[in-house]
Amino acid sequence: MEKDIISILIIDDEKYEGILMAKSVEWDRHGFRIMATVQSAAEALKIMERELPDLVYTDINMPMMDGLELSKRIREAYPSVHIVIVTGYREFEYAREAIHIGVEDFLLKPILTDELIATAEKAKQAILKSKKEELKQKENLPVLCQELVRRIVRGDISEKDAEEKLSAYNMLFLHKNKVRGIFIKVDGVEKIFTSSVLEVMNSMTGGRYWYTFLDKDIIFFIIEEKENIKEEIELAFLKMTKVNNDSIRVMSVSHCCKGITDCTRMLSECEEAALNIIRDKSKILIFYEDYIGLMLHIKRSCPVNFDEYRIAVKGGDLEAAVAIIDQYLKKYVYDGPMMISQLRNLGGLILHNSLSILKEYNKYLDDSEQMELFTAISNINTLHEFCRIFYSFIEKVIEIISENHVGNSIVLTAQEYIAENLGKEGLSLNRIASDLFVNSSYLSRIFKQVTGESLTKYIMRKRMEKSMDLFDNTHLKVYEVAAAVGMPDAHYFGTCFKKYTGKTVNQYKSKNRNLLGE
Repeated sequence: MEKDIISILIIDDEKYEGILMAKSVEWDRHGFRIMATVQSAAEALKIMERELPDLVYTDINMPMMDGLELSKRIREAYPSVHIVIVTGYREFEYAREAIHIGVEDFLLKPILTDELIATAEKAKQAILKSKKEELKQKENLPVLCQELVRRIVRGDISEKDAEEKLSAYNMLFLHKNKVRGIFIKVDGVEKIFTSSVLEVMNSMTGGRYWYTFLDKDIIFFIIEEKENIKEEIELAFLKMTKVNNDSIRVMSVSHCCKGITDCTRMLSECEEAALNIIRDKSKILIFYEDYIGLMLHIKRSCPVNFDEYRIAVKGGDLEAAVAIIDQYLKKYVYDGPMMISQLRNLGGLILHNSLSILKEYNKYLDDSEQMELFTAISNINTLHEFCRIFYSFIEKVIEIISENHVGNSIVLTAQEYIAENLGKEGLSLNRIASDLFVNSSYLSRIFKQVTGESLTKYIMRKRMEKSMDLFDNTHLKVYEVAAAVGMPDAHYFGTCFKKYTGKTVNQYKSKNRNLLGE
């Protein structure tokens, strides 16, 4: 196959030496093609600007620019090109410098045909392997780009690592220019739908965008900011909904942002707007700045004190939470009148604040439940419907939160158990779970959820804190302190102590004695 033919460029200031290398081997029979034979580094570089060889044979001793300098320039400008040095010199310094530059092999003059073929075959295997890996990377690049965007917008990658991968994938505009996030929630994602959406995005941005699937029914785009972007997005939305009439539920657009760290905020803004916008129509496009304005208008038109509402719900006081809503219903309905749109807006605010409360407890409603509530809100026409929907919903939220109180109690009990048994060897997740009569997986999950720290890490922290207290206030020996905190292996204890404090035990004790003037 043509793609497996390896092209060779030969550089030697002695014309006949180069011709001999080109003619002494039936290169085509071995899968090679002599691209050119030239007599200077300048000629070689000029050729490489037009066509890049796979393999270069270059003499070292040449006027103007020697083979080592040429190799260095090739390595810097064309790192994929493989280089073989041809020389009549046997000096070690040449070999050492060439290795430092990145030359793959050497040939000593006079060149033997078998050696020439051997070096070419060796280089060929490396070249074909590199080409295969490059082809595979190109095939996987779209998937890699999607995964990178997902990790960036979810905050699952450090800024440094993200910048390195963005550069490697040639996605620099994501953090070099101003961008916006576009969140599209759909009824299922099919190839036809995705293809048509990408076609519209290509037309709008000139291909300057990246996207990822956050879920099977959520596509998130990052596009470059430009003049009249809102008008272009509105036009793109109309095109998408025209082609995919029943597929798009909602499309939300973030503020203009800059920088990798802003990507998580873009997603957060889009999710908030998409989640909380009242859907009076089956399809809606909402810009975050418009969403904020809408929410401010709703709050002004029906200023429920949601701080008091949130306190009541978190405290599990259903009667107080309902009374707060009743107070404003009386003011705006009975003493009103209150428009149906305001009643729907009030329902949206109750839903928004309730979901926010659940999020604080790391609890969420599934998509079907949320969509059911959104649909119910958009169809509310009477006060009776409002009360029936939302008073039962508030009760459900309080029930969900109350489950967390049980978890808090278990965590507190576990912490008390750890404090009482810190000096015992074998203190572990399974041991604690067994003694407290709870499932170990559940205990591990609820402990991390409530404290933000794994149970194992918590035990180690408490042990180190206690050991530092003993070193500060007693004259116990290292092995005695180690045993006192449930770690009888003094060597292992010392390793853990240094990892936690950054100091060896002796360094820590010495510093404290100096501070105390001992």
